[in-house]
Amino acid sequence: MPSISSNSIRVAPQQERSARRLAAFLDAAGELFAEVGYEAATMTAIAERSGSSIGALYNYFPDKQAIALTLANQYGQEMEAHWKSLMGQAAKLTHREFANLFIERITELVRKHPAYLSLLVAPVRLRRDPAAKRALRFAIANAFRAKNPLLSDEQSILAANVTLQIVRGLMTVYAEAESRGKDLVVDEFKKVLTLYLGTILSQK
Repeated sequence: MPSISSNSIRVAPQQERSARRLAAFLDAAGELFAEVGYEAATMTAIAERSGSSIGALYNYFPDKQAIALTLANQYGQEMEAHWKSLMGQAAKLTHREFANLFIERITELVRKHPAYLSLLVAPVRLRRDPAAKRALRFAIANAFRAKNPLLSDEQSILAANVTLQIVRGLMTVYAEAESRGKDLVVDEFKKVLTLYLGTILSQK
């Protein structure tokens, strides 16, 4: 499985027109990834969907994998922004409220950007910035400590990692579910995360 870790955009847009063209390429790619899947989408189809030329597309991206990485980073940053706003409310929320909101934030993202699920199962490893991933874990861990000051640093980081693994499991099952069953999947994982956080965030 090939992986991508370098900067995925060849030339960062310097003018508003270039920024709009880049956004159009990413929107077109997201639509196609959601409609036909990552493997079936092509650079030619992305260029055509965006209303631009294939040459212009290659000016920004060396290949389809680079587009996928850019979208994955974009979605990840958006998700982290939603989650981090929730972290500040953690101390005032019950563990059930926190679990429900935590999961609802990512399902909102998936509904807004259905290509996210296609990227999760794409046959490429989309490596996000390790520093950003660590920052998210620490933000969640700090929220847990705010709720239960008795947690050690090690316990809170472990709980943050387990929580993120539960969310990854949710996405796997959610992606495989039929449309009418997706809400049931979300409800089940809310129960799972609620039960887990109940054991972590209760002060003993």
